[in-house]
Amino acid sequence: MFTSKFRVTLSMLILCSFLISACGGNGNTTNEAGSSGETAAGADKPQTEAAAPTTRKMDTIHGPIEYPADPQRIVVDAYLPTLLLLGEKPVGATAKDLENVHIQDRIAGIESTGENSTEKILELNPDLIISANSDPEVFEKLSKIAPTVILPYETYRSVHEEVEGLGAILGKEVEAKEWLADFDKKIEGLRAKVNGVIEEGETFSIFGAFGKTFYLYGDGIYRGGLAIYKELQLTPPATIQKELIDANVTYKEVSLEVLNDYAGDYIFFDESNGAEMDKKDKVWTSIEAVKQDRVFYLDAKRFWPFDPIAVLAQAEEVTEMIVSQKEKENAK
Repeated sequence: MFTSKFRVTLSMLILCSFLISACGGNGNTTNEAGSSGETAAGADKPQTEAAAPTTRKMDTIHGPIEYPADPQRIVVDAYLPTLLLLGEKPVGATAKDLENVHIQDRIAGIESTGENSTEKILELNPDLIISANSDPEVFEKLSKIAPTVILPYETYRSVHEEVEGLGAILGKEVEAKEWLADFDKKIEGLRAKVNGVIEEGETFSIFGAFGKTFYLYGDGIYRGGLAIYKELQLTPPATIQKELIDANVTYKEVSLEVLNDYAGDYIFFDESNGAEMDKKDKVWTSIEAVKQDRVFYLDAKRFWPFDPIAVLAQAEEVTEMIVSQKEKENAK
């Protein structure tokens, strides 16, 4: 009798031991994502995600730079409009950046750093500095304040390159793609509008007078070159195509006497730094485009900037210039 009761009791203890062990095993597997022993209840629980990286790294002219993945206080020089279109509003920008006529409705709250005043930049306590100034001494000073990414002028040679480049640096690839899609749609419409009024083979030049010096401009960042040649795809004279665009030269200094060799059927002309073309000069008046009143005088405030927002605005203005000129010619 006693032996029988002992056997029953022993059997019950062993059974309880198995049950406790089984319950303990199920509790461990619910905390491991993808465990083969996970219960139905455990599958409903959120899984632990890997923490997002807090920094990014990139190669620059000064070697690898590590900077915050989600910077909160950016100070910028030369790339303010591109940051704005990507949805990033810096805490500081140069006075020159803030004078850009194409972004005046977007700059409220951004403080001026003057001409890159290190004292002012330090006061703004940035966690990232982006600058086009390639002076080694400037980089040395700025990099002591915060991680500094130097992107020298003409690092980007097109709107797409700049928007995609800054988008990648700031983790704004989606915003870059969306903005460029809208940009391309608008440029396509402008291009169609221009092509609808110009004649096949008509050429366009960009000239500039700066002080006492004369310049030719190609498809780079100067005097609307990106808008006129790269985006609207207007045709340059063969001399400009060969000596500037094909040679990857964005501008070239020349004498007044040779301007006629580079003149297209239409001329875009910039006068800056106190320069003013003598409209009665014999060399100038001998140019056919001048004789035909086919010269468009550019507003420096609107055509000196070369950021993506400015390029779009310039393409719109150039389109209207050409359409209006053609309407005037056709009315004669």
